[in-house]
This record gives sequence, C-alpha cells and structure tokens, in this order.
Amino acid sequence: MRVLLLTIALLLSNWSKAAAEHYPSQRITVIAPFAPGSGTDGVARIVFKRLSELLKATIVIDNRVGANGALGATAAARSAPDGYTLLVGGTSTHAANPSMLKSIQYDPITDFVPISQFGLFPYFLIVDPGLPVKNVADLVALAKSKPGSLTFGYANALGQLSGEAFKRRAGIDIAAVPYRNSPQVVTDIIAKRVSMTFMDMAPAVSQVEAGSARALATTNLVRSSHFPAIPTMKEGGLEFINISAWTGLFAPKDTPPEIVAKLSEGVREVLGEAEIRSRLADIGFEAQWIGPAEFAKHVKDDMELWASTTREAGIERQ
Repeated sequence: MRVLLLTIALLLSNWSKAAAEHYPSQRITVIAPFAPGSGTDGVARIVFKRLSELLKATIVIDNRVGANGALGATAAARSAPDGYTLLVGGTSTHAANPSMLKSIQYDPITDFVPISQFGLFPYFLIVDPGLPVKNVADLVALAKSKPGSLTFGYANALGQLSGEAFKRRAGIDIAAVPYRNSPQVVTDIIAKRVSMTFMDMAPAVSQVEAGSARALATTNLVRSSHFPAIPTMKEGGLEFINISAWTGLFAPKDTPPEIVAKLSEGVREVLGEAEIRSRLADIGFEAQWIGPAEFAKHVKDDMELWASTTREAGIERQ
C-alpha cells in the first residue's frame, strides 16, 4: 500500500510539473467580482492585458457581480484547480465578507491559493460639492446641525464599514444607502441624490478633477502619494480607522504550485514595469507586489482586523 501511495504521489507530482511546463495552453478566465468601471475591474484590465502578452495567452475578464463579491468568489472557488479560472479578489471577498455576511459559500482561506497581491487603493471621503463644507470638521458640524438629513452611499463592505465608523466616531446621524456598484454611487453624488460616500478614487477620479465631486479626506494614516493635496481624516480632526482596499490574484485550492509560481512571477514582472505602474497610478492604485507566502499571511491578518473593526462599528451580518 505504501509503495502504491508513493507511486501515485510521484505520478501526481510529475503531472503537476508537466502541466506547468505547458501552461498556459488554453484561454484563462479571470473572474472579477465587481462591475465594469469599479476599481477592481480597472486594475484587472490593466494587469491582465499585459500579462496575456507575457504568457502569450488569451486572458478574459468575467465580471460576476453580486453579494459584495461573494458570487464571483464562490464561482472561482468551485472551478477546476488547473490555472484556467482565477479570481481577482481583495478586501471585500477575502477579509470583509466573513464578518459582514451571515452566510457565504466559500472559505477565503481553505478554498483558495493566494498567488500575489497587486497593491492597494487608498480610500477617500467624497462628498457632493454643493454641500457648504470645506473639510471634515465642517461636514461633522453640518451633520450635527441637521440630524438624519445627510446620507452616505456604499457599494461594498469597505464603503459600508467606513460610513458606519464615521457615524460612530463623529457622533452623527446619517442614513446609509446601499448600491450595486461604485459608479452608481458616484452618479448619485453628482446628481445630489446622496450626500457622501467612502470609496477608492478609481470610479470618481475624473469627477473629482472636474469638480463635480469633492474629496475631503483619505481614510489612510498618511496622505496618498497620488493625491497628496487631500488630507487625512485625522488631519481633519477625526481619529479614524486605517482603511484601504487591497487587490490580488487567487486560484482555487489544489492548483499546482508550479502554476501558482509561474503566475506570481508573471504578475511581479508586470507590476515592475514603469508604464503599468503609471497607468495604475492614474486610477489611484498603488502597486505593491507580494508573493504567495506573504500574501497568505496578509489575508489571514486582514480577516482578523475586519472581525474586530466590524464589531466596533456595530455592523450586523446581513
């Protein structure tokens, strides 16, 4: 029996190596669990267009939208572990959902193999420019003078957590308005149907630059290197949690390690190119590659952070 098991293990190892040597030999599908125009989708299209050139393979983006990214993540988790269906996931799918949703059909740790992190989006407080406010302190004062009259829109877990934490830490009453995707939130900011939002800059950068939306502050501890004129929440007079949206590449569990290594090295090469980093910076994304082992630790640590911050914000699972 022992000899049989060793033989099977050797055969599987040889198959894994052979598969990696010829990988990719067919089209790769990357599931993006958020809408076209979202930050995750924007990063995916920039990175995978270049990666397809390096790997000499066709890579297509499949937007599977819904349940805060859980629908797309579930589809990826249930895919064959052969390297031909991947997930571009992030904070929502792999850190927030276990604490935000009552039930998800995948386990962020055991159902996936982390390949590499791409980097992160700093998060910003973006408001209707028609509001008579110039900074965070003004916004808090306005909200306190008109309890219940202001609203914040959110399209993902980070936006919801940020808004609820803002309410608690500032001691204000603002109503939450859920959306299916971030571009819709920006549209309603411009149309004055919602007062404010917390989000990455990708869906809103052109509107902020045009003045049809206003970025008051970043939720990060330090100012963004891409938007250095925007102060931090702390500089605006409010102690706040350090929130940003990281993004990275995952494969279904049991994907051969040789394929994982090949993809990780390809992503590292892509993110090392000055032109790619510049294009990502244009949508407010800070490229920060880390490999499989470190990425796995980061995911686990962030899950624990979200468990504590959602309790602080008083968010109940939905």
